[in-house]
Amino acid sequence: MERTRCASDDTDKALAPVLSGDAVQRVQPLYSTIEGAKSGHQAELRGAIVTVSALPGITAEWLDRGLECHSAREVLGREPTPSDDPFWLPRSTVNIDVSSDRDGFNVAVSAYSADDARRILDRANAFAKAKAPSDAKSGGVAH
Repeated sequence: MERTRCASDDTDKALAPVLSGDAVQRVQPLYSTIEGAKSGHQAELRGAIVTVSALPGITAEWLDRGLECHSAREVLGREPTPSDDPFWLPRSTVNIDVSSDRDGFNVAVSAYSADDARRILDRANAFAKAKAPSDAKSGGVAH
């Protein structure tokens, strides 16, 4: 993943507002619908959707690639200090899919197991709560 998503000059500098939490607007659970044999359609937790505000000059495609690079570098231990952001999991691989959403982006971070999906959502909620301005901590950040 690092070889395919990271350019040699890639840095997290342009991602700083996202990775610091400053651009995070809200976090929602990410579900997929599966069809059960007897019970019909069921929702299954897959991870989290982190909505971030628009960033100058950044496209959804660039943000997707940048966050995938960040995730790969974190998992491989290439960062000096592991971050607490929800865009990666220690010892695990996540899938990141970014789409435009009016005046920002929806970053869908999904996992390949139910346990990892729960870990992603827990990390995303904790990240958003910890990074929210003090006036938003009392209820301004949607989870």
